[in-house]
Amino acid sequence: MKPEKVKRILRETVQELNACKWLYSARPGKDNTRKRKFPFEKMISSILALRAGTLSHEIMDFFGIDPSIGSSSAFVQQRAKILPEAFDTLFHSFTEKITKHDVYRGYRLLAVDGSDLQITANPNDVDSFFPGVDGQKSYNLLHINAMYDLLQHIYVDALLQKRRNTDESGALTAMVNRSPIEKALLIADRGYESYNNLAHIQEKGW
Repeated sequence: MKPEKVKRILRETVQELNACKWLYSARPGKDNTRKRKFPFEKMISSILALRAGTLSHEIMDFFGIDPSIGSSSAFVQQRAKILPEAFDTLFHSFTEKITKHDVYRGYRLLAVDGSDLQITANPNDVDSFFPGVDGQKSYNLLHINAMYDLLQHIYVDALLQKRRNTDESGALTAMVNRSPIEKALLIADRGYESYNNLAHIQEKGW
């Protein structure tokens, strides 16, 4: 699929999300109802475009150098009004639209693996917080479990866990159970191995 088409589908999916934005607002009927400097649709798109710069630089890169653009504080306040489920819905809806359902002897080829993701330090989140040792700065750590389609080179699912509560086996069970894929060959390392997972995979028809 050409990049231009992928970009168009992503933009259309964001617009569909915007059409029912009250479903993904922290306070339905109150949040994302008035015209703002950072409207819901632009917030979703700008968050997807975030890189590794400071927030003020990211805002200028996306919205342009305009005195009327809101501050970093206003951006954070608007971001807090959007539920995480908005991005989960966007991910699955967009992925389904670009999926070609390529198969190997009738089976989708899927691989699952996990990786740690370091985020900004927040001591109040005890399930992901790690104090620094030997002069190291403190940090918070998440664990991402991702399911990848080997033939299409796209992610089809992902599940985030706080590092101190990491359960790769449980994450795989959840992703298998909620997948709409009917037949698949699944590859995973030993961190995901358990009789319970094998039973769920068998019941799924994978």
